[in-house]
Amino acid sequence: MPKPTLTKRVSQHDREIAAIRKLVLTGMKMLVSLERGMKDVEKGMKDLQAAQKRTEQTLERFIRSLERGGANGHEERRIQ
Repeated sequence: MPKPTLTKRVSQHDREIAAIRKLVLTGMKMLVSLERGMKDVEKGMKDLQAAQKRTEQTLERFIRSLERGGANGHEERRIQ
């Protein structure tokens, strides 16, 4: 099998370097895109946590109202 000439080897090496460079640049673009997506997810999580806190407070108030009898502070009167 004949040995590849120096120019062929250098040419192949240059193509490999170009392909690796393209892969690195593509990966960097993907990372930027993922970071943007993560920021959106973090904002959504904060909004969800705030909504959950409001729901918990409302539920606690509802439970306390049931413990008081649920009569809006009025006594029940029987109609005779």
